[in-house]
Amino acid sequence: MLHRFIGAIAVAALVAGPLTPGPAGAAEPYEINAILSLTGTFAFLGNAEATSLRTLEPLINKQGGINGQPVHFNIADDQSQPAVAVQLANAIIAKHVPVMLGPTYVASCLAVAPLVRANGPVQYCFAPTIHPPAGSYTFSGGASSYDQAIESLVFAKAKGWKRLAVVSTTDATGQDIEEQFKEAIKDRRFGGMSFVVTEHYNPTDVSIAAQLANVKAANPDAILGMTVGTATGTLLRSLRDAGLEKVPLMSNLGNIINTALAQYASFMPDQFYSTAPRFYAHDVSGKGPVRDAQSAFYKAFNAGGIDPDVGNGFPWDPTVIVIAGLRKLGTKADAKSLLAYMESVHDFAGVNGIADYRGGDQRGQGLTALVIVKWDPAKKHVFTVSEPGGKPLH
Repeated sequence: MLHRFIGAIAVAALVAGPLTPGPAGAAEPYEINAILSLTGTFAFLGNAEATSLRTLEPLINKQGGINGQPVHFNIADDQSQPAVAVQLANAIIAKHVPVMLGPTYVASCLAVAPLVRANGPVQYCFAPTIHPPAGSYTFSGGASSYDQAIESLVFAKAKGWKRLAVVSTTDATGQDIEEQFKEAIKDRRFGGMSFVVTEHYNPTDVSIAAQLANVKAANPDAILGMTVGTATGTLLRSLRDAGLEKVPLMSNLGNIINTALAQYASFMPDQFYSTAPRFYAHDVSGKGPVRDAQSAFYKAFNAGGIDPDVGNGFPWDPTVIVIAGLRKLGTKADAKSLLAYMESVHDFAGVNGIADYRGGDQRGQGLTALVIVKWDPAKKHVFTVSEPGGKPLH
């Protein structure tokens, strides 16, 4: 039970104030490097992640940093380009540091992963669409894209949507999500459900009229939009142009970004659903360590006038866990010792539920870390419509 309440206690302590004296004098900060997409296609996510790290930094330091040494997150921009991410990662690896946070999205994460395979550092990629091998130095943020697919299908089945259309992008993110859905629908729970049409488009395409004409002809019960970023805006706008706005659309948690949703508000489908991290439910149980962690999370962002979204959530629990590890091991910790610590963490009460890293999934979270949310056109915000795992709320 060592880690049972570590997440809730750690985050609550960060928000409440110092538990130990702050660092004396002008100690040099302990730098933790992060590679994020601050510009380019995935900037909508990367900037929200950067905001999360900048929100955490002063809270960590109010609590005494890492054993009296202040922390500073050194954030570098990969411009949403894997080649740039590799250059930045090589520079970080040359410093022989124990950990590197990021990158933001799947292609950059996959490009960096081979660089840390042999000797580290621990790479905590914030994208849930990578699937690192057990025991590797690479970790993935959030419940996997396979679990997201399962949750979406659980919800769709409960809603009576059996004939599903797939619209995905040709990039690494879209193709991973599509492949996970193809695997997930084989589960015996989803007998009688099928993909009646599958269409693809390039993320840079400005028109997908031909693809949506085929979708319309298939007359699906619902559409699965396997897209992220600017490509999602293209899909939403095109659905309305094609007269498909009344067909329910299910998206994925990479699109639940407040700034992006605000841009899409005028052409949202009548029913827009998406997977989302469990913190959106601000736990349905109303009590316990997960609820405490979520309350502290919201308090930290609300103090800065921020309504937190998925981008803010991706780095939160991973960073809290890394900081806990460095506090235990000390600032001289190497990648191997930090990896051993990460693999031992269990019963971690974070904002998305109780995490356990001992199973080798390199993410510590599963289906119960997810809920389904629905867009409310009047409030221009999403609200929770399912229990963790996808069962619709009564």
